[in-house]
Amino acid sequence: MVWDNELNDRKRTILKSIVDDYIKYAQPVGSRTIARKRMLGLGSATIRNEMADLEELGYITQPYTSAGRIPSDKGYRFYVEHLMQIHSLPHNEIVKIHQALDEHIEEINQLIKNVSLIISDITGYTSVVMSPQIESAVIKSVRLVAVDENRLLVVVVVNGGIVKDKIVRHRANITEDILEKLNQVFNKEMVGKTVDQIDRQIILNIQNKVKVSKEVCDIVIKAIEGCIEKIESIDLYIDGLANMLNHPEFSDMLRAREILELLNEEDVIIPLMKNTNKDRRFEFKIGSENELTEMKDLSIITTVYGSDGKRLGTIGVIGPTRMAYGRVVSAINYIRELLNRELIKILDDDT
Repeated sequence: MVWDNELNDRKRTILKSIVDDYIKYAQPVGSRTIARKRMLGLGSATIRNEMADLEELGYITQPYTSAGRIPSDKGYRFYVEHLMQIHSLPHNEIVKIHQALDEHIEEINQLIKNVSLIISDITGYTSVVMSPQIESAVIKSVRLVAVDENRLLVVVVVNGGIVKDKIVRHRANITEDILEKLNQVFNKEMVGKTVDQIDRQIILNIQNKVKVSKEVCDIVIKAIEGCIEKIESIDLYIDGLANMLNHPEFSDMLRAREILELLNEEDVIIPLMKNTNKDRRFEFKIGSENELTEMKDLSIITTVYGSDGKRLGTIGVIGPTRMAYGRVVSAINYIRELLNRELIKILDDDT
């Protein structure tokens, strides 16, 4: 940005100290607090002058008269781009992450669900993970199960071990023998194909091989198509919403409720996740940088995950602007690498 060079080393050091202290203690930071840090080697008068300059430049602000200073959105932006330190995760957190992801999971959506849970647990904020966007899902198996004499459960498994099901109603007399034959024929005709490849000829082949009505074939085909549509749509996993209540910024229950309701709206969250730039390792939206005014007190960190260089989905963490940015980035980065490795294992099993 154009203002990258307007801060000398001394101002950067003081700004970093203010941001670090405010993130840790949630209290405005005064010059005396900074002066006590002898490693800075700065006197109180010098610090006060530099803080006045930082305030005039818009990097810090005074929440009320006679208070210390807190970072502005501009200050946080400079911090994440130039001053933020990335540390290794503590051993106990690494162990928790591996326990959550080393469960021999064979289904992608279960893996993504576990990732969302462990991110919210480790960071103490709200996690949002968008499921892989699988285009032209390839059918791996189809299973029909009789629920009762008038209903069938249609279960479809596609590449990546993703499973969807749908219950359909029918009026035909489907015996156990017919049902088993239907399962055999549907799998023979459909496994290895995408929905687009299910043409009229395949349906005729099924009808010819199993003496069932066109109605039964049609409703099962529609159920399979419906399952595939659900697979190719976006699943959003949001965990740790209650974590917002642990931060003093949201001690006002009306404001907290407004935030929680907002974060529960998928129509709001999905565009934020989909707009993540895949060419950036991490993307930050800090306070007023968010398009929605309701999110002016929040920061969002997002990154994409995938395998073989392909973007599959997005990981995000939402919290107050007073977020422990370095810690969150460390956690997401570590978890993303493990997720990518697990995805490769699952997807390789499909080949």
